[in-house]
Amino acid sequence: MKELDGKVAVITGAGSGIGAALAAACAVEGMRVVAADVDAAGLETVVAGIASAGGEAVSQHTDVRSRDALEVLAERAWGTFGGCHLLCNNAGVMVNKPLLELEEADWRWILDVNLMGVVHGIGAFVPRMKAQGGEAHVVNTASMAGLSAFAAMGLGAYTASKFAVVSLSEVLAQELAETDIGVSVLCPGAVVTRIHESDRVRPTDLEDAAPSSLSADANPESVPGAQTAEETAQVVLRGVRENRLHLITHPEMKGVVEMRHRAILEAFDSAAADR
Repeated sequence: MKELDGKVAVITGAGSGIGAALAAACAVEGMRVVAADVDAAGLETVVAGIASAGGEAVSQHTDVRSRDALEVLAERAWGTFGGCHLLCNNAGVMVNKPLLELEEADWRWILDVNLMGVVHGIGAFVPRMKAQGGEAHVVNTASMAGLSAFAAMGLGAYTASKFAVVSLSEVLAQELAETDIGVSVLCPGAVVTRIHESDRVRPTDLEDAAPSSLSADANPESVPGAQTAEETAQVVLRGVRENRLHLITHPEMKGVVEMRHRAILEAFDSAAADR
């Protein structure tokens, strides 16, 4: 989808971080923006910033754990702007705990937001996008942790959710290959956002989990080579225009992914030798 001007972008997790940067970048391109998040105050700041710069945006309080909420978001996009051409399933949260310390409440929150939020977005929007006709694009936010396992800082649950988003996106791209709807999966390395402060938006019904025993600093700003959210947004827009499936922000992490795939290929060689 090379032409963005005049199109409509819907972005979840738009109240801060990558989502907020995407909303601003889309508005600069001349897109009309529907910004969604559970953080109402953050949303209003983002929408006000777009308006003050001459862009057009509306906000919609949305809990991506709910399919009904995504249906309402879709109705808002079509009712306000007449469609959706770029869907960014970007909402995400993080829990920093070793696997053996994770409680069911932790797993439910991580998977309901990071994975089911994407599932709900696809289910609510893609049929409508197909029906409206013309070019469109879906961007699902995963992580470099969706391409290689990271045990550091207790990212087990987060990594599991992001691996699922990568595979889901790859299948969706195959299923939509004969349509005008492109698919991308964003796999960023360290980006300066507030995801390490995810507990600020943790729902009250899932607040009973015990704190982590980890003392590691999960703040992305502490990671060498951390990228700004604005830089990441530009990676996304380039990827949309070029219809790239995998969107990578940190090429220097290629070796980590190669190491994982090399181990898998060696396992095939071992299986062949055993046979």
